[in-house]
Amino acid sequence: MKRYPLAALFLSALGLFIACGPPEPCIDGPCVCEEGSCDLDCDDILACAPTCNGADSCNATCTDGCDFDCRNGTNCSVDCGVDCKVACASASTCDARCGAGCVYSCESASNCSTRLGDGGSAVCTSVGTCDVTCDGRCSVTCNMVGNCNVSCKPGETPTECPDGRRVCGQPC
Repeated sequence: MKRYPLAALFLSALGLFIACGPPEPCIDGPCVCEEGSCDLDCDDILACAPTCNGADSCNATCTDGCDFDCRNGTNCSVDCGVDCKVACASASTCDARCGAGCVYSCESASNCSTRLGDGGSAVCTSVGTCDVTCDGRCSVTCNMVGNCNVSCKPGETPTECPDGRRVCGQPC
């Protein structure tokens, strides 16, 4: 029997590429990343729920009603549409860009940053820095935060409420 070591090596590498190839969209299956670096793409699926747990880098893209959860990782990032929920805990960074009605929470992280659409809210707890940019009305709560930075749309400044919240474009 003749051996073809080069052909066997090629076929093994091809099988590995097929098994671990480019990121698959989160369609008809779990949208989960638990190690390494992941790019999760929900395409245009409404109410998709990309989840990261223990990943070095986890980036997600989703549309309306997205429910992004990132825990125990290094870098978390999501870009989503309206009415999204973004929750990060025990991560180095958590960056989110989301549309109107977004609910963002970040806890036990070094750096949290989000750009909220109109009517959004953010809560940062036990973090080094919380940077929030509001593209309309928003509410921001910072609990045990080193630096809480809130930016309203141009020409507006955040209002500090008696309960500690900072709001843009709306009364306390």
